Amino acid sequence: AVVSTQSGHYGREDGNIDVWDLMDRSHEPSMSQNISSSAITALEPYKVSSKQILLGVGDNFGTLHILEVPWSLRQPSPNELHSMAAYFDRECSRIDYYKDRDANRSQGGGDTGPTIPGVLETDEEEEERLKKSFNNYLNLEKDFLVKLGLKGQDDPVDLLH
Repeated sequence: AVVSTQSGHYGREDGNIDVWDLMDRSHEPSMSQNISSSAITALEPYKVSSKQILLGVGDNFGTLHILEVPWSLRQPSPNELHSMAAYFDRECSRIDYYKDRDANRSQGGGDTGPTIPGVLETDEEEEERLKKSFNNYLNLEKDFLVKLGLKGQDDPVDLLH
């Protein structure tokens, strides 16, 4: 349950609630608070007044815990709307970039980079893939040495077979 646009409270199976403040950090909770020894099963914010918000927290034992949400987590910051819009725009752009990149890779375009095989390779397939990769490296090394003038264009490359 999200208490305001700035913070969110999320219950966990270990009886803790995580408080997220995306204005502060987006990769981890800003705070974790132990509420119960059993799993959190329900979270419900309740606005008492403009100066007070309560958070009802239910656990697996059927116990209701009532917490008061601090002012800093219920009061939006001055540029919060603009900052959060910019944050979500960046995240959407990042997702679009990765979708385009994955589509490009599946069509065989551009550098595919390292991939995680869907099915485990046999030893022979892995050896063949590694030989191909090493031979590509040897060819790049030769090109580099030719550009430096340390090797001739016609000098052989000892590729693995």
